[in-house]
Amino acid sequence: MTSKRFELRRVLATVVASIGAVALVVAPTTPASASTIRDGWVQLCPWGNYRVHLEYLALNNQTLPLGPVLDPGADCWWGPVPTGSEATLISVVGHFNTSTDTFLVIGPNRKYETFYNGVTGIGIAAEGTTASGGRKDAHYYRY
Repeated sequence: MTSKRFELRRVLATVVASIGAVALVVAPTTPASASTIRDGWVQLCPWGNYRVHLEYLALNNQTLPLGPVLDPGADCWWGPVPTGSEATLISVVGHFNTSTDTFLVIGPNRKYETFYNGVTGIGIAAEGTTASGGRKDAHYYRY
């Protein structure tokens, strides 16, 4: 009986490890629901045809990058907003495909999101294209 239990545990451990490995591969490509994003964290998904990154307004009123510049179709990025419990503004910045210039991606609140750090998490999906200088086709939505 002991050898059967040992064999069953070994098989279950292998199955659980396999499922965990598959989850690690699949999970980053889909956005989290807003309820699963940690308080004080932000997620950015680059679903447009342009590179994108986030910027935030620091406590000293400087605009600073938040996380890496993501290539189109890359995995979603997660990270904390480093403003303690203070509220801040977050901008979504797109990168043109034909130059080194950037543009503000327009969303539901136009050019920025108010982020109440420590109260909730936020997910941002950047979509569209850089056609029309990014003014008409590039956009983001919050989830």
